[in-house]
Amino acid sequence: MRVTSSIYKREYRLQYLATFAGTLSILSVGANNAWTSPYLPQITNGTYPGISVTSDEGSWIAIMPQLASPPGALIAAYLVDRIGRKMTTLLMAPITFAMFITMAFARTTLAFCAIRFLIGCVGSILYTALPMYLGEIAHPAIRGILTASVAFSSLLGTLLINVLGFHFSILLSSLICAAIPLVHFLAFIWMPESPYYLIRKNMDETARESLAKLRSTDDNGNEFKMISVAVNEEIANKKARFLDIFTVKSNRFALFVFIILNTTRKFSGIGPFLFYTVSIFQTAEGSVSPHTSVVIFLCIQIISAMVSLNVLDYVGRRPIIIISTVACIITLSISGTYFYCKEYHPDYLQHFGWVPLTVLTIYMVFYNLGLELTPMVYASELFPTNVKASALGVVDVISSCNGIVTLKLFHILTDHYGMYLSFWVFAVCCVVGLVLIVIYVPETKNKTLQEIQQDLSGRSEKA
Repeated sequence: MRVTSSIYKREYRLQYLATFAGTLSILSVGANNAWTSPYLPQITNGTYPGISVTSDEGSWIAIMPQLASPPGALIAAYLVDRIGRKMTTLLMAPITFAMFITMAFARTTLAFCAIRFLIGCVGSILYTALPMYLGEIAHPAIRGILTASVAFSSLLGTLLINVLGFHFSILLSSLICAAIPLVHFLAFIWMPESPYYLIRKNMDETARESLAKLRSTDDNGNEFKMISVAVNEEIANKKARFLDIFTVKSNRFALFVFIILNTTRKFSGIGPFLFYTVSIFQTAEGSVSPHTSVVIFLCIQIISAMVSLNVLDYVGRRPIIIISTVACIITLSISGTYFYCKEYHPDYLQHFGWVPLTVLTIYMVFYNLGLELTPMVYASELFPTNVKASALGVVDVISSCNGIVTLKLFHILTDHYGMYLSFWVFAVCCVVGLVLIVIYVPETKNKTLQEIQQDLSGRSEKA
């Protein structure tokens, strides 16, 4: 009750509405990312009419969104400080709509690669612009839940495409997904722009109006003054350069913290698990059908992510991440052992058909409590306004590179050695990540963006 009363106040209403409208755009990105889960097994085994690709071609279709990250990040860094966070996000809607319409009629490997690449580019832009927007409009008390909603919406998109993929053709599911960016555009166009961006553009009066709408009160003079001073000091004292991300100690430390979190997240194996969910459960041959296992798996994922949204700003980011990582180490190790026994000692598993779904569901619950949502929260909090656009672009590239490596690693290890080795390698990676998280990752709960920068400056001097 205390958590609910502290984060769901009337004055936060427009901030929540802006978050809901904005994150609808990520729903389409999540659907594109996980499109391979229901459809790749069909088009690689020849059961889908008119489309057939090899396993290797299928792996390239899977990683297209990650390959699109670098160009998307460059575009985003250019747009967010020129046309604004809001307009950059809105601009992605018609592109996403056109791509899903094209996907509905695609029939070749090249076409699927091109479409997923372009939507992946859109996703990279959105993962830069939207967290920046939400981090800047949010009251410190709810900044965690707002920025974490970006990753949560991606999870909803993953569930959506899996459910659609089990019941509908590529044509119908693509047309349904094409409707999402239209709804996003019509809802988000009415939301105010970030006060931080407006102040940077010397639009102080518009910034005051925007802040008044977002806080549901005109009595925000102190907050407006604090934002103005912070933005103007950054502009005056630190001429924004791309290299500032690496040469300024506090920025470098912020990037290091994100790399720890994101690398731990990606090397927990979440990318392969979402992209090859059906294939994993088919290989496991558990007591529940693969399609049913996937739906249960993803529904549990959504529920656990909802819990995380409600506790991030109450319990704090750091303890949740640590608990999440420990649980991932344990469940990944057990899963690897199951797949090892299935390959070399199948008699041992006669009464353990329940293990794959149970253990991977526990994995997903704890993964979503910490590792899924918190890296995005930190990415929106750690960097100052003057380098945030470039920094979030770099962050997205790092995330995508990690995603490409883990997807190809899973594909290579599974094809040449067996699925068990993939799980064990990911478990070891989480152990390394846990050690680094305990040592270096700070707590940012209930701190203003300015207080976080002061804390990072102090830590970077000691590091």
